[in-house]
Amino acid sequence: MESRTAEVPFSAGWEALVGVASRPERVFSTFPYEAGVIQRGEKVFARFAIRKFLLKFEFEGVLEFTFNEPHVTYVVKGPRGLLILSFAADRGLIAKASADIPGERMLGKKLEFLAKGSGTALARMAESHHTIAARAFGSPQNFIIRNFEPSLMAHTIRYVRFHIGSPSFTLRGENGGEWFTVTVENDIVRMVEYGSDSGSSIIEVEKGILNVGAEDFEGIDAKGEYVIRIRE
Repeated sequence: MESRTAEVPFSAGWEALVGVASRPERVFSTFPYEAGVIQRGEKVFARFAIRKFLLKFEFEGVLEFTFNEPHVTYVVKGPRGLLILSFAADRGLIAKASADIPGERMLGKKLEFLAKGSGTALARMAESHHTIAARAFGSPQNFIIRNFEPSLMAHTIRYVRFHIGSPSFTLRGENGGEWFTVTVENDIVRMVEYGSDSGSSIIEVEKGILNVGAEDFEGIDAKGEYVIRIRE
């Protein structure tokens, strides 16, 4: 069996990790490559596909997953062999991709890509869910955030992405006469328009949903209690 490991910065803890990892049907869709989960009868299947330059990879099989602090492990058994993704929350997030797939060329590079991508997605989604869930009241498509500030914008976007499962949506926040609108297309944060009754401004972001941070929204003066509404 061949393996590759990637270390990803991670500021949340075990409970945050499990809170997201326990929903593979949601978190897999946020991986920066094709990934998904489907129920067929009593079995759950997972599918992964990489289509990046010379890295062409597809794998599908029955999904099983286990949690044993500090480890989260996904095991996928298919006709072509075995694929394992495991994650450990320990002063960061250690992501490991292992596989036994006879005849697969360049397997090491593909596993490296899988480990880095899935680890980054899991870390960012867990951090954002942990940060926003304690402040959000309501449904994922219509909720209130108390004590909102611009540094929470990236976390709010990822929180919504995780819960609604769609890579494209519009997020609008309102606080009396002040408002902001975030446009997300295919997991790219395109822009933020913000303003009040006196006028509006636009910030062009053009960054992947896993890569946006507080620094991308510093020009937005949005603080207080905001009503957040989502349109897909």
